[in-house]
Amino acid sequence: MFPIGSMRLYCLAAPLVLFASGTWQAWHGRTPHATYDAIDAGGLPEYRAINGILQATLVAAPLVVRIGDLNFPGAAYNGIYGGPVLRVHPGDLVRLRLINHMADAINLHFHGLRIPPTGHADNMHILVPVGQDFDYDFRIPLNHPAGLFWYHDHAHGAAESHVMGGLSGALLIEGFAAQFEGLQAIPQKLLVLKDWKQPDCNGDALKVTLHCRVVSINGQEGWTDTMAAGTSQLWRISNQGANLTLHLAAPGLQMRVIGRDSLPATDGQDSDSLDVMPAARIDVLVRADHAGAVNLIATGVPTGHGTGFSVQRVLGHIAVNGTATGPPAPDLVFPHLSDLRASIINARRTIVFSENATATEYYVNGKQFDPLRTDVRVPLGNVEEWTVRNITPDFHEFHIHQLSFQVAEINGVAQPFTGDVDNVRVPEHGEVKLLIPFTDPNILGHIMFHCHVLNHEDRGMMTMMEVYRPGAAPICRTPKVQ
Repeated sequence: MFPIGSMRLYCLAAPLVLFASGTWQAWHGRTPHATYDAIDAGGLPEYRAINGILQATLVAAPLVVRIGDLNFPGAAYNGIYGGPVLRVHPGDLVRLRLINHMADAINLHFHGLRIPPTGHADNMHILVPVGQDFDYDFRIPLNHPAGLFWYHDHAHGAAESHVMGGLSGALLIEGFAAQFEGLQAIPQKLLVLKDWKQPDCNGDALKVTLHCRVVSINGQEGWTDTMAAGTSQLWRISNQGANLTLHLAAPGLQMRVIGRDSLPATDGQDSDSLDVMPAARIDVLVRADHAGAVNLIATGVPTGHGTGFSVQRVLGHIAVNGTATGPPAPDLVFPHLSDLRASIINARRTIVFSENATATEYYVNGKQFDPLRTDVRVPLGNVEEWTVRNITPDFHEFHIHQLSFQVAEINGVAQPFTGDVDNVRVPEHGEVKLLIPFTDPNILGHIMFHCHVLNHEDRGMMTMMEVYRPGAAPICRTPKVQ
């Protein structure tokens, strides 16, 4: 990754134009006017596409974040710790000006989007220097999946501190509920989860009561909701923390997972608790059958001290009113999904996550990340089987840019097809087997895969790979500062 500035390209390539500022216009026309789902974003501001174009400015700057009675040093886009919500439709043009008022270089990654890793799109080789700006300019493909995505800073070496500080936000591509018969009329709620942790925090309340960790929903302490007994809601949950998996429960509500990582599931999976890894998104149909007060709880998060110590932190409160009437749950018809187990496998690869003895350096296949080195090359059109192995006692989470994959096995045990994801836990001293389709021309170029525990990514657990078209000239990878 190199900062934008005076630059030249040092490989043969398809046409590519980079500017430090000013809008790159490579698309013509616009999508028809479209409506938006009624989604309660919990007070977060929304930037919507108008007549097929989303045009907005994101100013990244340090921020003293105030949540409840606590203050801590963070960062935000446009001064909004929970992050502005971007809302678009398939086919829309996205034009975002990123202005950098941080103390070091930054960029934007559009997690989960199937857009090019080149030019002014999801290009991880762009770094915007301090005090400068850059115009991201790309189109959402017409055939792009609808769902909940997110955007965040991905500057290597600073991603953990920037994302933990608050440099992230939700991105919604409209139409997720429309994929299910029986779901269109269900109210929708957006829950953006963030956490901040300081190793040696100041202030008695933060140090003693909260054990140096603040967890928020939509940038707020004590998220609240109201439901009528006998009704359902669709919760769109995004964990935008840097490192922490959140184990959520809401005793008193029925929970049914119908989508993961922006994509629908093959069928609803009833659950008493939700494990939401860093970067993961979950779409959950919740139903309240009885009146009463319900707490949304994160288990495993220490709270309180002395006799008041608990490992269950209350993140929110749901007031359920009235008497249940009507059917027990919506009668849903799930969309048909493609199962890759019947595909011809073009290649098999093994990816090994490891670390040094002091857990201060992390490796992929024995190497730390180098933006100038390409370790994996995949021809466009391949469907591949990857075995991702974790030879450490630590939690690691595999993520690949630009696409999703199917989990085929966990520790040698075949997994039923429940839908695709773009994040998966790799068990400690274990492995997962993934089926990955490199079939979308939008992903041509140099992309990354890494552990999405950002502390591990920043310390080397990331790899550059290239998806190439056989017989075509190579795509330029990195702008080089003169």
